[in-house]
Amino acid sequence: MSDRYAKQRIFLGPQADTRLRTRRVAVVGVGATGSVIASWLARAGVGLITLIDRDIVETSNLQRQILFQERDLFRPKAEVAAARLREANSEIDVIPAVTDLTSGNARELLAGYDLIMDGTDNFEARYLINDYAILHGTPWVYAGAIGGEGLVWPIQPPRTPCLRCLMEEPPQSGDVDTCDTAGVLGPAVGIVGSWAALEGLKLLTGEAPQPDLARFDFWRNERQFLTLPATRCRFCTDRVTEFLNARWTVKASRLCGLDGVQIRVNPPGALDLDGIRTRVERRTGSAWKLTPLSLAGKEGEISIMVFRDGRALFHGDITPERARSWYTEVVGC
Repeated sequence: MSDRYAKQRIFLGPQADTRLRTRRVAVVGVGATGSVIASWLARAGVGLITLIDRDIVETSNLQRQILFQERDLFRPKAEVAAARLREANSEIDVIPAVTDLTSGNARELLAGYDLIMDGTDNFEARYLINDYAILHGTPWVYAGAIGGEGLVWPIQPPRTPCLRCLMEEPPQSGDVDTCDTAGVLGPAVGIVGSWAALEGLKLLTGEAPQPDLARFDFWRNERQFLTLPATRCRFCTDRVTEFLNARWTVKASRLCGLDGVQIRVNPPGALDLDGIRTRVERRTGSAWKLTPLSLAGKEGEISIMVFRDGRALFHGDITPERARSWYTEVVGC
């Protein structure tokens, strides 16, 4: 059998290539950019990759999320992605974690990794990752794509500025575009994910990554390399981890760009879906579909999916207040 890593080893050298087999990486979010990042790291032979993602595969994902097919619809992204990566490289360990990254579980989920890769689509998760990196000195790579633009930034506190040195607070939800408001091009995602994976490989093999925040507008042929502030913020200087220390129990928020509401819990739990199924079928008078990770059905015109870790999705004309009320009545917390 030919050597899987032969061409890579020619460039990296035997020592750096072999080192990859001992490295551990957490990829937070395996949607658009995360799919690309995880694919390259797995094919490069990173020894252990953990995929952290709370979502299921939806039809709108297939335009740009390269690890998923039509047959994967409504299955957990982390589990599907892990199976695809094992097919690409059976010599490494790939662990799916179907859960929401919150302040209640971030310390546990991110512990023990040599690198954290950002495949998320929200600033709350990025600030949690940044807090963990400040506290433990774990490098991470910020990556994001929207429309035809992309950003990549390797962050290594305390050696480099942290995310809060650039943006002290997360932008308000209405102040930034999302895929649902600005759209996104699949090739832009592919470039950003590949670029981030390359910076990740540098960090894993001991090479110096690109020091600046790199921004490209692929559609308008623009590029910028932004030098970060020389002074450090009070958060990474004094190791202040506000997001990691935040405590909340249940949040209900509207789905971005869609009719519906998402319920999140902190910390994630382990619901008795069998017991909930009995109660909800009695309540609605209809059958609900139970899987190892979720329970799905309808109440009136509202489609509802409750996940074992405590999350719930409501699709239809429903307010956050009504969704939370339903959740309290049925789930009981």
